[in-house]
Amino acid sequence: MTDPRSQAEILAAISAAREDLTASLADLKATVDQMNARPLLTEEEKEALEEQAASGELGDDMLTLVEKIRGGEDTWENVFSGESPHGALLQGHLTKMFEEHQDDLALAFEELIEEEEAKGNFLFDEVPTGDA
Repeated sequence: MTDPRSQAEILAAISAAREDLTASLADLKATVDQMNARPLLTEEEKEALEEQAASGELGDDMLTLVEKIRGGEDTWENVFSGESPHGALLQGHLTKMFEEHQDDLALAFEELIEEEEAKGNFLFDEVPTGDA
């Protein structure tokens, strides 16, 4: 049995899909560029983190880490980007924060997925086809 669609219809569908993909990739690139242009931590966030870490409130590893940062051996940007040789000192704090906030993170992630699906972006489902 032959496909009832003409070659022109198939080429038009491919072209439309390519345009959608190009637009989606452009949107993604713009979002990534926007995120990269923002500082990882604002000055206020750095100060607050340093104060908490220096107080010992965030544990011994974070106390050691803030001493290295304040001593000029490292920066928060290097630590959070994974470029720091002292990044392992952050792991215990991140694990603790994740455990404390995992329900909130799961809810926020679920809401993000729902927002994207409402826009027609099915991030984790099968790609929708014209036959659906």
